[in-house]
Amino acid sequence: MDLNEFAFLVRDKIGELLLTYDVYDIVVTDVFKNNGVKYKGIVISIKGRDAAPTIYMDYYYRLYKQGKQFDEILKAVYENYVYSLDRLELTEKEAGNLCDYKNNLFIKLVNYEKNKNRLVECPFIPFKDLAVTFRYLVHKDDKDVSSAMVNNSLMDMWGIDTKTIYKTAYENTKRLFPPVIRKLSDILMEKSTKEIFIPDNNIYVLTNNCGVNGAAYIIYKELLEDFYERNEKGFYIIPSSVHELIIIPEDMECDRELLKKYVKEVNEFSVAKVDYLSDNVYYFNKTEGIITI
Repeated sequence: MDLNEFAFLVRDKIGELLLTYDVYDIVVTDVFKNNGVKYKGIVISIKGRDAAPTIYMDYYYRLYKQGKQFDEILKAVYENYVYSLDRLELTEKEAGNLCDYKNNLFIKLVNYEKNKNRLVECPFIPFKDLAVTFRYLVHKDDKDVSSAMVNNSLMDMWGIDTKTIYKTAYENTKRLFPPVIRKLSDILMEKSTKEIFIPDNNIYVLTNNCGVNGAAYIIYKELLEDFYERNEKGFYIIPSSVHELIIIPEDMECDRELLKKYVKEVNEFSVAKVDYLSDNVYYFNKTEGIITI
């Protein structure tokens, strides 16, 4: 059974667990995410609700392929739907209230070329080969961050423009997801399961306190300037994913062509397609600001 067949089987069976809901339609659909990555989803619509959550089947199909019983998977899909429905109801109530809503806007950076079809539907600001997009935070705790894209319809409903959204999201991002810069060697030491020596190579990782969408901090000039002042030297910025950036001081005398080759190879073989940001390498110093090399 392939993914498509699995999704239709879930569609046919899930109704047995939804008898307390006034369900009028269950649809299998393809959903396109960041960088055009396609997921298989199920949309369960109930009467009296304009919006319906999408439950993605890819994760559950992997569980099925690993040997998990279908009945257990079906129950998990049902529990996900109930949870998502509650979250969606809360979001719908908040969506019309800009005073509350604007406190939860934040920035996500994406690759422009791979998302240009989606960008037609939402406010964005170009940045190099990237695009600054905006999301609203639905839920955040120690284990999970869930959000939704701000589209043109929401912007029109709030009666504000892209400049206003950008200014609000720019400030919120620093509050909601504070930036974190750490040495790569320290991170590797923490993740290592063996007592091995990892040399301090003076390479840094820039992300945020939850490690999600942390690459957005490449647009924060004041943060880059502060790092420059503390180290008194320019540095290369490698977009390892939408979640983090690698910072390499220029005194390490890296070969720029080798850096670019490295980035492309890592993106091709080690980064999930949905997390891809760019094949470019950037450089920052106080005089030139940030440039693409």
